[in-house]
Amino acid sequence: MAGLTKELIIQTVFELLNERSFSKITVKDIVERCGINRNTFYYYFRDIADVMEFAVKREMNRIMETHLDAEDVFDGLLQVMDMFSENKRAFLHIYRSLDRAVMMHEVEILCEYMVSEYVLRAKDYIDIQNYSPEDQRLIRNFQKCILEGVLLDWMEHGMNENLTSDMRRAMELMNLAVEQRG
Repeated sequence: MAGLTKELIIQTVFELLNERSFSKITVKDIVERCGINRNTFYYYFRDIADVMEFAVKREMNRIMETHLDAEDVFDGLLQVMDMFSENKRAFLHIYRSLDRAVMMHEVEILCEYMVSEYVLRAKDYIDIQNYSPEDQRLIRNFQKCILEGVLLDWMEHGMNENLTSDMRRAMELMNLAVEQRG
């Protein structure tokens, strides 16, 4: 029953985010729609932002679990973009509701989490352990900044582009450029 209640809260938050902006959603709205009391909500989550963070991280972990080898990294990233696309209205409501600095900070934390988790989980495929700690940090930071920049730019432009196909084409072009140079 506990797992069902937590899932109901998450589902309700996304439903509400598809209807209105993040700043217009209250815990009262969530508990009334779920048919639970406020204490039950606060038993599972600190606030509405905590619900979002939990749901997005859980989905990213699921995607990373199935895309850990080096050749599947890009496919995993594309699935993350698909998750954002499937919840476009919700993510745009969040993006447009939060203070710009807060939103950028949240996206940075999310991207840092994704890159760190991926490097940790894919250590059999991506061997950066032989590099100095500073070089490892630089590699993770560079990957995080690329992902962060792509996500912020995409949201800034209304998530209208098909980011999945654009990223796939960009990777093809980069691989082609490397092959032609080599």
